[in-house]
Amino acid sequence: MRFENCKGKYQALTLLSPAKVNLFFRIHHQRQDKYYQVSSLYQAINLSDTLSICLAHEDCFHCNLDHLCDLQENFIWKAIFLFRQKTGWNQKLSIYLQKNIPLQAGLGGGSSNAATMLWALNLLSDYHFKESLLALWAAELGSDMAFFFSEGTAYCQGKGEIIQNIANLPTTHFWLAVPQFGLSTSLVYQTCDVKNLPHWDSSQALSDVIQGTLILKNDLELAAFHLKPELQIIKHQLLEMGFTQVSMTGSGTAFICFGSLEKPESSGIVFYPVHFLQRKLGYWYE
Repeated sequence: MRFENCKGKYQALTLLSPAKVNLFFRIHHQRQDKYYQVSSLYQAINLSDTLSICLAHEDCFHCNLDHLCDLQENFIWKAIFLFRQKTGWNQKLSIYLQKNIPLQAGLGGGSSNAATMLWALNLLSDYHFKESLLALWAAELGSDMAFFFSEGTAYCQGKGEIIQNIANLPTTHFWLAVPQFGLSTSLVYQTCDVKNLPHWDSSQALSDVIQGTLILKNDLELAAFHLKPELQIIKHQLLEMGFTQVSMTGSGTAFICFGSLEKPESSGIVFYPVHFLQRKLGYWYE
């Protein structure tokens, strides 16, 4: 994190905005509010965007990806609007987003950007609200945004907003395999046939993780494979390459790949070497 400080108040900040993966993802049922009741083990990883914010005379937003430059249509703007609505702090901002996290890959890049912006606004405004309150505000914007106010490893329930910090897992290095196409999260959920999902116990899966055994699972795979049959082919290819475990993260299309391959290569897939990332209370991700 880089910052400039003047008379005890932050004038500018540059923060990492990390991706997340779902080490396991269980869907229980659809709720009356149309959201899904889930249980998932979330993990922050070091694949990150970079968000730079400074005080300005008017709001402006720039990004290395031109199609994301409409400030009012992205989660960063929604976080700013929410913070202003909650606090009355209307300072104008100049924002630059360096987008590195692949889009529509199940990596939570937009949610992370929003959470990171809330953290930045809390410092820039000099209000210093509690992290627990920022997490509650984040949950108003999206189901998985509150996770980023965890310590980096968390068991998430409800819509994803009920957070239970899990003691840091051993630092794990793995490969992230990202096909060169994405999937709409809402479309994957709409396609998911909850009644015909295989049964497994997410509480037992969590207990196994705490005791040292991590088995990757994701209930959204079947829906994603139905929408994009090539994803199932890619998963088989990854296993045939020698990975010991392969599972889609979130609504896809990225795959978590465990195994000791040195430099995997496959046509149409970008591989990222990544590792688990943790956050200390009172500090943002570094």
